Amino acid sequence: MKKFLTLLLVALVASTAFAAVDDGADSFGVYFDTLGNVNDIDGQPVFAPFPVYLLLMNPVSATNGFECTVTPSGAPHFILSTTLGGTGAIDVDASPNGFAVGAAADYPNVGGAMLLVTWSFMLQANTPLEFRITKASIPSMTGNLPVVTGDGALRRCGVASGSVTAPVAYVNSPNEPIATETSSFGNVKSLFR
Repeated sequence: MKKFLTLLLVALVASTAFAAVDDGADSFGVYFDTLGNVNDIDGQPVFAPFPVYLLLMNPVSATNGFECTVTPSGAPHFILSTTLGGTGAIDVDASPNGFAVGAAADYPNVGGAMLLVTWSFMLQANTPLEFRITKASIPSMTGNLPVVTGDGALRRCGVASGSVTAPVAYVNSPNEPIATETSSFGNVKSLFR
């Protein structure tokens, strides 16, 4: 029985790890393509600019604003440019990695992804760089999660890794982002009753 449980848990984790696109509703992620298919790149050379995108995956309704903090850590890097997505978008958060953005119109939903921010990054060393997403520096809602607004209402969102402490994207890292689902032992045990 223990062997069966172990195999089942490995299979559940493996199926989550190999998903090409984040299938969570209202989920923030950092990607290296605008459709949200690539969140891990290897072999990125130093002093060569590359695009990085903040996307809202699978929005549940119209969205015309967002707030979060995106923190890159690890390899020394330059952020050469930051471009807000959306029509007439304005960021009122002055913190280095923080965003509190409102747009004049709803963000376009292209294939289940809304483009919120485009950066141009450049590495200074060939070492791993990780990205994490958490709440805004001055959050509109309690908790550690990012928030969006649309149709006059705030919505708390998730992050692609499933945890604000886990990286959502990697550059030149032996690790890969893995979406996590929170389940208690009781929930898993109840499957076998």
